[in-house]
Amino acid sequence: MQDKRTTLRDLAAGVFVTLALALPFLHLPGDGAARMKVHFRSDDGGRARVLSTETSRSLCTVMAAALSYDDPATGAFTRVNCTDEAAAGADRL
Repeated sequence: MQDKRTTLRDLAAGVFVTLALALPFLHLPGDGAARMKVHFRSDDGGRARVLSTETSRSLCTVMAAALSYDDPATGAFTRVNCTDEAAAGADRL
């Protein structure tokens, strides 16, 4: 009987962790579009580069938290900026 309870607890914990990790990638009602700009420089000391894409606001926030770093020793960095797509579209007009 103990083995069944342990297996059910492990299964429930696995489902909970999987859902928690998948949550930022699910489309949430009311979650608007965002313009994600990634500014980065690699270890080789080249010039800074910019990558821009459109994504959901929640995914952009997660990516900004996960990818941003600065290495003063090599000068390498990554910065992620999220702006509302509606505001970005108005600026381009």
